[in-house]
Amino acid sequence: MAAIVFAALILAAFNAGWWWYYRSITAYLEDQLSQRLTGMAAAAALHITPDKVEGLLIDDLDVYAGQLLYLDSLAGIGALSEASIIDLDFNYLVSTRENIPLEGYLLARLNFDSLSAAITGRPAVSRLYDVDGTFLKSAYAPLYNNEGEVAAILVAEAGAGYFDLMANLRHNLFLLAGGSAAVVVVFLILYIVYNRRMAVAEEKLFQAGSQAALGRMVAVVSHEIKNPMMIIRAAGERIEKKYADPEAAFIVEEVSRLDSIVSGYLSFARGDLSLRPEPVDLVTLLPEVIAEFSPQFDEQGIRLDVKIEAGLPTITADRTGLRQVIINLLLNAFQAVAGDDRTLPEKLVMVEAARLSDMVIIRVSDNGPGLKTTPRDKLFEPFFTTKTQGSGLGLYLSKRIVEQHRGQIRVVDGKEGLTTFEVSLPIGDK
Repeated sequence: MAAIVFAALILAAFNAGWWWYYRSITAYLEDQLSQRLTGMAAAAALHITPDKVEGLLIDDLDVYAGQLLYLDSLAGIGALSEASIIDLDFNYLVSTRENIPLEGYLLARLNFDSLSAAITGRPAVSRLYDVDGTFLKSAYAPLYNNEGEVAAILVAEAGAGYFDLMANLRHNLFLLAGGSAAVVVVFLILYIVYNRRMAVAEEKLFQAGSQAALGRMVAVVSHEIKNPMMIIRAAGERIEKKYADPEAAFIVEEVSRLDSIVSGYLSFARGDLSLRPEPVDLVTLLPEVIAEFSPQFDEQGIRLDVKIEAGLPTITADRTGLRQVIINLLLNAFQAVAGDDRTLPEKLVMVEAARLSDMVIIRVSDNGPGLKTTPRDKLFEPFFTTKTQGSGLGLYLSKRIVEQHRGQIRVVDGKEGLTTFEVSLPIGDK
């Protein structure tokens, strides 16, 4: 918007400058023509004596012939298109025109104000007018009779060829304005495209920086976690051997899974994830993951509604990564509902899985406070979180895992009152 406003202001200033320049030149040229015609008409009027005016009024042929010669010479010297003398009824007394109109001076109505000024004894000039594509201007000077009264008017009319050039200049200015507007539009389009590409590049640079920071952080955390995990695992193995305790075997299994997850996070952060694709049956995997969290949901009084379509096809995926995505979404839904202070008839988390065309769709929904004030485009950015104790990595890493599977994760409009995260995974053996 700033670029558009700036370009519009530049375009307006550019065209306003040209228009002002055009108007200034036109006004200057018209003023010079007005001064020349007025001075010429006033000077010529001084050479027409009252006796000659009286002679023209009574149709004295000798006076008429003499004044016609005088007007012809005046028109030749002053480059006039017409030199005439008219009476106060605007009828021609003598004129250099080849065809004198019987109805009298044709411009009387158009230039009535200027003629009225001449009748009162003041030389005057008309406005510029266009006659059949020719720009003309007329000057009027009073002629007096023997009683000292204005009895006739001297008309000096001249054309100005340079006004034709000004008309062409005006046309060219309109073309220039249109051309400059087109240039500005092209510039704006190029600028916006460039600006968007720069924004994308900056975002990628930011993500690369965030990923580098994430890599360093995960490297430190994983290093600090691995040693205690190895101790826990070794202790679990000794207990399992000594007492044949199945719970000890569970500890060993979960520590191994935790080690795999930490290693996977480290690989993601470094950008060198190596997927281990295998056939994954969601009809089996989803209930397994959900069963691990059922006690937590029951403890908080949260109803866990599971709807898995029968006969879902097997997909090819990294089982550990996909399992972690589902766990992240379940934990987010659980924390959203458990931390909701509103009085609700029922706290609900829904897990749905169904086939849609050549995709398997997994939806995790909850009736928590929702994302009304949270920008959805930031949910999957690293370190962005709405939780007071969240790391901001769960959804980011989930998105990377899903995208590595050629899938998509997003927030969709779920049922009324529900916040829904949807994972789409392709069906196939690749």
